[in-house]
Amino acid sequence: TRTRTTTTCISATNGEATMPFEMTDNEKYLFDLNGYIIIRGVLTPDEIQEANAAIDNHAHEFIERADDELRNAAKGTALYGTGPGRLDMGGVLEWGDVESRIFRSILAHPKLVPLFHGILGKGYRMDHLPFVLAQEKGAEGFALHGGTIDCGSGQYNPQLAYSCFQQTIHCALLGVNVMLVDHNEGDGGFCVVPGSHKSN
Repeated sequence: TRTRTTTTCISATNGEATMPFEMTDNEKYLFDLNGYIIIRGVLTPDEIQEANAAIDNHAHEFIERADDELRNAAKGTALYGTGPGRLDMGGVLEWGDVESRIFRSILAHPKLVPLFHGILGKGYRMDHLPFVLAQEKGAEGFALHGGTIDCGSGQYNPQLAYSCFQQTIHCALLGVNVMLVDHNEGDGGFCVVPGSHKSN
């Protein structure tokens, strides 16, 4: 079974948002502790079916990262995989009102906005265009990037560094991943290392 995830990055701005939602103290604690938080049931089963149908309609647009220089993992590492490259597909916001509806809703979903406000501050913005990742069994992994340590130089990156001071989270970039197929234990798919947002 192919795994499917839609992902985007949202970043902080200086604007003011009008939605009066707040992140709970428990959510702040879990995010500060782990560097991620799982929110279940954001999309209904019908919405998940609608999103997958839209992806199926555009499946011919997937681009496989087959060449070594396009892969996200170095050859010879476990993350490189044993099968094909991962499949990427952009343009999910450009499929029209019907097919893009679910993907657009994630940017200001009532169940997600409190977390966006609590992690990024009110007045967040989309920083990277959303895209779909699909992986067949054995496909390469996708390493999350950006944060305290610059991926290219290995140096401290103050613009994207995470901190939490007096119960206020300071974070300029947030990756949001929405699972569109079940990810049961042992299936592979999405994996995050708890606490890595504070790696030094």
